[in-house]
Amino acid sequence: MNTRSGHLFLGVLTLGLLTVMTRAAAAESGEQIFITQAAIGGMAEVEMGKLAGAKASSSEVKQFAAQMVSDHTKANEQLEKIATGKSLKAPSTLDAGDKAKIEMLSKKTGAEFDKAYVQAQVAGHERMQQLLAAEATNGKDADLKMFAEKTLPTVKEHYQMAMDLQAKVGK
Repeated sequence: MNTRSGHLFLGVLTLGLLTVMTRAAAAESGEQIFITQAAIGGMAEVEMGKLAGAKASSSEVKQFAAQMVSDHTKANEQLEKIATGKSLKAPSTLDAGDKAKIEMLSKKTGAEFDKAYVQAQVAGHERMQQLLAAEATNGKDADLKMFAEKTLPTVKEHYQMAMDLQAKVGK
């Protein structure tokens, strides 16, 4: 092999490796983004559910909140296990938006709290449905895609429960 063809070969090989590495990094970042968004959403549900368990005035809202804590804790544990298996990191703290939402909720009491909590649940479960549906449809990682497919029906059920509660406690 002459020097010119050797350089060409190395150039093509390097370009191929860079393409593979770039695609792998892009896929990994997509996986990490999904894990981060799903984990933060799940943690927010748990924290808001705990708050509602203490502050809600309606027994139905308290029951709903307890189910949110239970179901989202299980889903969060499953997601953490998948992330760890892929050497990815699920966040352990809420983002600023969810912290602010919880802070706002913590200042409300009685029926006003119930209404605000249920509104937050409708919005949060709507966002989570979109996130999970997108991952279930377009996800590249089989484990995350399966997690999204498995979790989506529960989140849809939660959304419908929140909508039903909203009709009772007001918008």
